[in-house]
Amino acid sequence: MEPRNTPLDTMQRLYPYVRKVEGKSWQGVLTNGRSGKDMIIYRLAETYLLRAEAYLRKGDKANAASSINLVRERANAKPVAAADVTLDYILDERGRELMAEEPRKRTLCRMGMLVERVKKYNMKPETRNSIAEKHNLYPIPQGAIDANFSVKLTQNAGY
Repeated sequence: MEPRNTPLDTMQRLYPYVRKVEGKSWQGVLTNGRSGKDMIIYRLAETYLLRAEAYLRKGDKANAASSINLVRERANAKPVAAADVTLDYILDERGRELMAEEPRKRTLCRMGMLVERVKKYNMKPETRNSIAEKHNLYPIPQGAIDANFSVKLTQNAGY
């Protein structure tokens, strides 16, 4: 075995892994970290935050703030003013409300803010320094490219 001279790829350490839901061990194996507990797919709070994002993208900050405040009111948090609503604020609110319940990378990629937020908030220097725009998309497996003979698939940029 040779020592590693290069840091791990950025995709190894985007965010810390938090285990919020526990249940019986998966198939009796205690060491794999998986459980058979039901997991939440949709939450009402997430739909309000998605609606807030849609309103903000339409330029309607008042309705965006109203949607966010429905979530904040339930949590007994201070309401947000319409003037303070930004995509960053919505992402922060999603982080507070949906901690460990949403696929965060998917949300950041969808919003086009993966690289920006990782560079700004990730604690590991090797991750902050190695994240690149190509990480917004995964590489297409060569087998999938080869199998599509009727349509030419091109590899995602950077891979």
